[in-house]
Amino acid sequence: MSGHLTRGFSGSTRVGDRRSQLRFQVVGTMPASLLSSEPLRVINLGTCGALVEGPVSLPPNAEYRMQLVLAGQISEVTAKVRRVSVCGRDASALRYEIGLEFLFVSPETEELISRVVSAAEAQV
Repeated sequence: MSGHLTRGFSGSTRVGDRRSQLRFQVVGTMPASLLSSEPLRVINLGTCGALVEGPVSLPPNAEYRMQLVLAGQISEVTAKVRRVSVCGRDASALRYEIGLEFLFVSPETEELISRVVSAAEAQV
């Protein structure tokens, strides 16, 4: 199903909405992206996913295109949020552990992850 835009003022539908600019409401689904440069700390990593920690809670089942920086290389991955839990507090802000399932990883990135994981296992 593809989405379309309907024109309207945002203040006309919600009480207390102070936005006076023209807004467009998405009806249906529409592919879009939201760029965020918030770094997430990798807690554990495998070829199928990762557990990361960060200051932002992501909605379960949401899909994101992310940059994975590993061994000095930057790779694009598509990941789905599988679980989110509060793991602590940092300077009065909550911290979250986020379980990610990789939906798309290039073969080169998958090989790099395998090499990094194997090297880490050899050190244990």
